[in-house]
Amino acid sequence: MVSMNGFEKRKQQKKESILKASLELFSQHGFKKVSIHDIAQKAGVSPVSIYNHFGSKEGLVEESLKLQATEMMEKYRGIVYGEGTFAEKLEALVFDKVKITGKFKGELGMKMLTENREYMKFLNGDLVKDAMKMTFDLFEEGRREGFVGKSISNETIMLYLQILRSGITSNLHTIAGNKSYQKITEELNQLFVYGLIDTGDRKEFRDKPKLENM
Repeated sequence: MVSMNGFEKRKQQKKESILKASLELFSQHGFKKVSIHDIAQKAGVSPVSIYNHFGSKEGLVEESLKLQATEMMEKYRGIVYGEGTFAEKLEALVFDKVKITGKFKGELGMKMLTENREYMKFLNGDLVKDAMKMTFDLFEEGRREGFVGKSISNETIMLYLQILRSGITSNLHTIAGNKSYQKITEELNQLFVYGLIDTGDRKEFRDKPKLENM
């Protein structure tokens, strides 16, 4: 691996500081309300420097989303392969996504679904492979603990998740524009984790594994 010289290192550090400042501002105010000037001020650089690194605001948003996705994956890897039961890990993963989505004023989902070829290529590359492996490993743990029926295949689980994602995606414009966006998102994810009957506060859900086949 070739080491960076002083100039390249400073350039990379400046780029990282811009991205971190961008994500912080985007998460607080959404993508639309934050300007290049706001980001430059937050990062302690000139607007020209941002354009030199990213070309445009859309280029900066794209790189910020890539950083967000990468950091999320690292965090979720720690959850999936860390301590805790299947139920605890599933809760942590699902509701952390709700928290992150809420930070961006309902705009994150819309941005992630834009027809940006480079970003979609990034998402559909190694990131998806890593996510699929983590998903399979997590649900295998769920089988061992009795939360997931052993007769349910990985293919069926992935199809189920894709159906849910497609349903949410097809209604995203309606959901994102709703004043109750955060509440709807939380309830949709609550339904995913607990189902229609289990509200998540039932003592037996946390105290012992569910039946192997429901």
